[in-house]
Amino acid sequence: MKSRTPRPRFDRPAPERQVTTLWDYPSQNYGEGKQGDTAYVGATPSYIVWNLLQSYTKEKDLVVDPMCGSGTTLDVARDLSRRALGYDLNPTRPDIFRVDARKLPLETGKADFVFIDPPYSTHVDYSNDPRCIGKLDAATAAYYEAMALVIGEIDRVLKPGKFMALYVCDSFVKDKAFHPIGFELFGLLRQHFTPVDIVSVVRHNKTLEMGNYRRAADEGNFFLRGFNYLFIMRKEHAPPPPAPSRPAPGHRAAKKPNFRRGGKRGN
Repeated sequence: MKSRTPRPRFDRPAPERQVTTLWDYPSQNYGEGKQGDTAYVGATPSYIVWNLLQSYTKEKDLVVDPMCGSGTTLDVARDLSRRALGYDLNPTRPDIFRVDARKLPLETGKADFVFIDPPYSTHVDYSNDPRCIGKLDAATAAYYEAMALVIGEIDRVLKPGKFMALYVCDSFVKDKAFHPIGFELFGLLRQHFTPVDIVSVVRHNKTLEMGNYRRAADEGNFFLRGFNYLFIMRKEHAPPPPAPSRPAPGHRAAKKPNFRRGGKRGN
């Protein structure tokens, strides 16, 4: 009986710092470990979280993910010796707390960094929970109203001077409409934060390489989603209180009556 030749092991390369605003990644996970669950539909590529935490956090910082999915953010944060908290309406593991991202239990101003990868309209069925934002169509105002509440909570829990990032893709439904989710959410983010940068992340969705999908896009004259936005934002420090007003140069203030020298009070 012939022995089987062992299949060569695919070595996932160690992550490297990105230095441009076009990010690509060779695989879902890096190195020998496992970050999150590659079988989870819509799992965040761990290289993205790794790069963000290298640039905007330090050891022992608290990293928060309000829509934690399969836990990629938690695993990457712990790899880098950061503290981590993960919330989700449909927890996939014990260290993710069942929480609605519109009402986080974390105290105000506790997070050093927040990463969020929200639903991109109704393309993925994440849970049976009726509160799930993934059940809201991006064609409706309800989706953006819900995300506005989530962004407001991120602002509340994030420390002034610290950073957050939102990873998102636009939505296109054939024979229906295109929805620029990225631009809409960027507008909501700007109501709370200062833009730091916008990164375009190459999508490695298997459907992009499937012949039937590509043929449908060619024949239907539409584009498959080839990239995700990565919006990096900073929460500014609270503005200082306004300085007391001073008279303009050359202005002489009216003299106050001196009652000690005989000035009369009004009747």
